[in-house]
Amino acid sequence: MRYLRLLRVFALTELQFALQYRTNLLLVLAEEVITVATSLLAVLVLFGRTSTINGWTLGQMTVLLGVYYLIQGAQAVVFEPSFERFMEHVRLGTLDFILIKPVNSQFMVSTRYVQVPQVAQALLGVAVLAAGLAQVGERVRLVEAAAFALTLVCGLVLVYSLLLVLSTLAFWFVRVDNLLAIFWSFLDAGRFPVDIYPGWLRLTLSSVVPIGIAVTLPAQAIAGRLDGVGLGLMLVATGAAWSFAAWFWRRGLVNYTGASA
Repeated sequence: MRYLRLLRVFALTELQFALQYRTNLLLVLAEEVITVATSLLAVLVLFGRTSTINGWTLGQMTVLLGVYYLIQGAQAVVFEPSFERFMEHVRLGTLDFILIKPVNSQFMVSTRYVQVPQVAQALLGVAVLAAGLAQVGERVRLVEAAAFALTLVCGLVLVYSLLLVLSTLAFWFVRVDNLLAIFWSFLDAGRFPVDIYPGWLRLTLSSVVPIGIAVTLPAQAIAGRLDGVGLGLMLVATGAAWSFAAWFWRRGLVNYTGASA
């Protein structure tokens, strides 16, 4: 409960800051609407030429696009701005002010800054997801809804773990902006099913940069295309990624000298 209260305080603080520049806030919201709309239009154009793409129907592809923007929006709300500011703290030597606070340092660097306007992207993702489900025309059973919720959480944890590992490299290399730029590029590839890509790219999106399975598996789960083996493997992979990221963070802290060193 303590950490939930802290997260609420962080969000309210950043909301007050965002409301100081209301025109900018409206422009950001308009940008999110245009981005999601153009992606949906691109999918419609593709399916104007064919009825399926590697077994994916228009409805299922719309569901996947909704999942993509739900995950992308959720990580952009908290993780993206927080890790960017964290790397600046390392570069400037001001991370000391976070480490001395009586709270878990990993939690602080992961959630301190909140981009409130990005909530719109996650909400638009929910709307696209609902539209896709309506188009599929199949009733979602309780087991499929539970599998979807579970794989969605796993997808977010996978994205978070990878971001934490990449950001932790700043303890050794200080500037890792280029690595994050590569990550954002791979993240864009997640708006399409991982199984439509060539073998080498499919392997990359499933292992090195697991955005492919983070988006595709929840979409498969709610569409009834995910079996128990796939769900089990995702749970194992998520647990391993979380454990490694937390261990790597602790190793990084050991190598941080701070401004007073």
